[in-house]
Amino acid sequence: MQVDERPARRPGWPIALAALLLAMVGASLGFYRVASRNPDALVVDDAYEAGRHESERLRAERHTEALGWRIELASEPRPDGVHVVVALRDAAGAPLAAERVSLRRERPAEGGLDADFALAGTAGGFAGDVPLPRPGRWHLVVRAERGGDVAERGFALWMP
Repeated sequence: MQVDERPARRPGWPIALAALLLAMVGASLGFYRVASRNPDALVVDDAYEAGRHESERLRAERHTEALGWRIELASEPRPDGVHVVVALRDAAGAPLAAERVSLRRERPAEGGLDADFALAGTAGGFAGDVPLPRPGRWHLVVRAERGGDVAERGFALWMP
């Protein structure tokens, strides 16, 4: 009888399984690190009020479209925020004069940072500086009043 003296081969699947588990743990820790550094709250304090506010905003944007007004916003980053220039135009593209134009700064991921700012009239429309206390995602809502009509339009803004 002949005896085989070669050492027995170990199967490779336990090592592959351990490597996959370590990779999963590493990926999970990486996602946790990203999530903890970029909090984005999805829940508001008062859901009813937030829903009502969103309905009013959509109604105002539809009213703006029905009036034939276009609200355009140009922004330029500044060290402490952003400088905005708002232009109002009618359906034909001609500039519109407004009695009052304001801008509302909203932070969708964090409460307590929303604020309203009046914009001053300039030759090109209306302009003003809007401080942004934190980097990230912001919503800017422009509100224009003219002859009893109110028009609104929202803009998304990302500041690094």
